[in-house]
Amino acid sequence: MKSWKKLFITCVAAVQFITVIPIVAAEGNTTTTDNKQVTSEITQEGSSSIQGEVDGGTDTDQDTDEVKGTVDENGNNNANSTSNSGIGAGDAGKDVLVLIANSNLMYQDGTEYKSPQPITVKKGVSYIALRSLVERFGLQVNYDSKTKETIIASGDKELRYKVGSSNYRVNGKATQMSGASYMQEGTFMVPITSAMQAFEMPYQWDNKTKRITIELSAPPIAKFSVNEKEIFAKQTPVTVTNESKSPRGLQIVEEEWTGLQDYYEDPGVYTVSLRVRDERGEWSAPYSVTITVLKPNEPPVANFQTEKTTYKMGEYIRYQDASTDDDDVADLKREWTNNKPAFFEPGNHTVTLKVTDKYGLSSEISQTITVTSETLYTFDEFNKVYTPVGEVYPHDGSTVLGLKLLKPEFSENNRTLYRSNSPENVKNNGILYQDNVAGGARIFLHHINKKSNNLQLYIVVKNISDDPANFTVEHSGLAGPSPYPQQTGKMASVRYFESFEKNDKATEMQLKPNETKVVIPELNQRPLKPDDTYTLYADFYGSTTLEYTVVALDADKDVLTELPNLQPLATDEHIRGTYINADRNFTVREEVGKGERLVFADKINDKDLTGTDMLTYQDMVNKGNYGVLYRVKLEKVAPHTLIAFNSRGGSYSGAMLVNGQTVNTPNHGLISGVDEASVVYRTGDYEEKVEILFSPAAGSNLPVNLLFLPMPKPRS
Repeated sequence: MKSWKKLFITCVAAVQFITVIPIVAAEGNTTTTDNKQVTSEITQEGSSSIQGEVDGGTDTDQDTDEVKGTVDENGNNNANSTSNSGIGAGDAGKDVLVLIANSNLMYQDGTEYKSPQPITVKKGVSYIALRSLVERFGLQVNYDSKTKETIIASGDKELRYKVGSSNYRVNGKATQMSGASYMQEGTFMVPITSAMQAFEMPYQWDNKTKRITIELSAPPIAKFSVNEKEIFAKQTPVTVTNESKSPRGLQIVEEEWTGLQDYYEDPGVYTVSLRVRDERGEWSAPYSVTITVLKPNEPPVANFQTEKTTYKMGEYIRYQDASTDDDDVADLKREWTNNKPAFFEPGNHTVTLKVTDKYGLSSEISQTITVTSETLYTFDEFNKVYTPVGEVYPHDGSTVLGLKLLKPEFSENNRTLYRSNSPENVKNNGILYQDNVAGGARIFLHHINKKSNNLQLYIVVKNISDDPANFTVEHSGLAGPSPYPQQTGKMASVRYFESFEKNDKATEMQLKPNETKVVIPELNQRPLKPDDTYTLYADFYGSTTLEYTVVALDADKDVLTELPNLQPLATDEHIRGTYINADRNFTVREEVGKGERLVFADKINDKDLTGTDMLTYQDMVNKGNYGVLYRVKLEKVAPHTLIAFNSRGGSYSGAMLVNGQTVNTPNHGLISGVDEASVVYRTGDYEEKVEILFSPAAGSNLPVNLLFLPMPKPRS
């Protein structure tokens, strides 16, 4: 058994906090605090409690035993209160509350008060009537009928208790008490230490007199923080955020600063201190912060170099940034003006570089480049030679249809495509698409949340065969949630091809007969907010027949619990369905690079897949062939050939895999239309074989072309 001293201290602190409100209600009386009434209804419920015992008390005897005494049937201590406690009514000091062990007598500022119940020890924990704490501590009390919590407040602290609970909440944070609150003869009893700990009330236990002395007053607490992370001598204005407070909610009326300056003249280490005084005239202990003042920040020095100062028209210019800074040069913000990779008009051209450090200091430099009237490359030639891979360059769209149209050898692989894209605008919970397949499958998913609440998307796989199934996620690319459908379409495409490039290890699992599992867990880690979009490309393989289900469900519901009750959703103007042979192989054996094009998804040379909506059994056409994976093999690409990507149906933003490397189409933004192209690949001085994997990006427009254009040979 714990010593009475430790038990009693624990009880006193808990009682102070918990007893304040529940006791009032438990007794069936009405106590008014700040014009609010707490009725006996409060006591029918619990109150939260604070974690642990107060460790701030001072024990005058390390070997105290539990106080002995007798209590009559009315809960009053039979012992003479004065002799038992060793004090009389006038012994208590100002702003001091004295509690007597095993007694219902209390003394505050020399006045005797009686508690509805004596301090009681249960299972080693000391309890006090909550009503006594409310009255003696001068706390604000209220009751939350929704949560069934008694609320006690003082200053910036709010405590919530609940009958029968061993937890209570302090400013919303749940904390463990040393014991559970309870009702005793209509009185709400709480551990004493909880309130003392939360309200930072110092206390002492006197083993000789068997009393607890609690200091109801408390000095203010000084605290502040310096807002600037780095302070430079003579340059940085220093500001502070004053976080001082009074534990009893009193006003702070005076501040006394030491060592605080608006600016510091010299570098070094400085100590800043603060004391505050409350409205009752009591001063806090000083609070200090050490700051380091750095030497004055020097502005960066802008500088750049070119290989020479005179160039031909269309000659590539390399700009080498040679800027310096006394801090980290990598942190400099750089602003170039007129730093074109080439100029196509003769004359003098001024190029400027401005650099700014993270503290706002800057410098700039300008240099003049002279361009002669001699032409090295025309504007079109230069773009074909020097535009970086993935970047966009201007291209005359009217010339594209005049290029030779390639007729590749065509074959298909057995891959079943599930296109889950209708309803694209999801307005209800339900099944977006569902079908059965054995072997290779691909899910192309593109949906927008049009509900007013958060939505979650799931892919659920069920083994509907009588045999165990091996299930594998071979490749996948997911993007979202985002309010920009074309962006999620691009990034899902990028990540899908990156899974090929990185040769990511396949995810494998086993499914027992009739077992159901959620796959691609990344899809349901973040809910779709209203108007957000998710896009997914994923390749699967099942060793036996599996049922694939795409589900839309409110984010606060469990998909496996709700799935048996969900119904298929009606389609909108978009497309869903099951399509076989969704891997297409294009092989071009003739030499390319003299001005050819290869078209995708134009409905004539590359026809749309046909399939079935297995939820309605309607015939479907996969317009645009979204979700189809094209494998393009170019057996002979001539030396100095530019392979470019050109959209014919409108804006486009996606990716492809070129000789094992992911290439964005384009790197930034989008290809706006027929008069732009992005660079996919360039051959060097020799003929090459090139292999390309491509799948139309969701949110973008079809058809598209790959262009095979001759580049001029290198010139100097």
